[in-house]
Amino acid sequence: MQQSRLQPQSLGLSPRPDAVFELAGHEQTQALGHALGLSLKVGDFLGLVGGLGAGKTTLVQGLVGALDEKAEATSPSYALVNLYELEPPVLHMDLYRLEGVDDLESTGYWDYVDAGDRIMCVEWLDRIPQAWPGAGLLIELSVATEGRRASVWASPGYAGLVEQLQERFAAASL
Repeated sequence: MQQSRLQPQSLGLSPRPDAVFELAGHEQTQALGHALGLSLKVGDFLGLVGGLGAGKTTLVQGLVGALDEKAEATSPSYALVNLYELEPPVLHMDLYRLEGVDDLESTGYWDYVDAGDRIMCVEWLDRIPQAWPGAGLLIELSVATEGRRASVWASPGYAGLVEQLQERFAAASL
């Protein structure tokens, strides 16, 4: 699997992650997403990076499932943007097929960012780092010895959210 080339410090984040989660498999990746769904609020941004099959969409499926157990998140690879009218609403976007900032502009991306009226989950942020809105969480999913690893970076003001995420994930893993 290809590793992300995005350097967190290029986004104004610490070079070291604020939290690291060892995920035994698919279910724990969804459990981390579920904990995110219970922790994020309207206006929050979640940037996701990692190789093909690393678990980015699986994480968002857990997040969406936390907000509505009947809702099903699907990969936005072909549609580019999936909107889930939940409480709170969720935008799930995939930058993989976009060539650069001009393509990003054509999706209405900055209108969604400026509106701040939903949780934004953006896969393949490393393809267009300029899509980072300046605040939020960055999660890099990678293959580990036993399953996957999720490394989490938080911009200033998001430290409390990382603590909530750690507590909720630990409680779900009991």
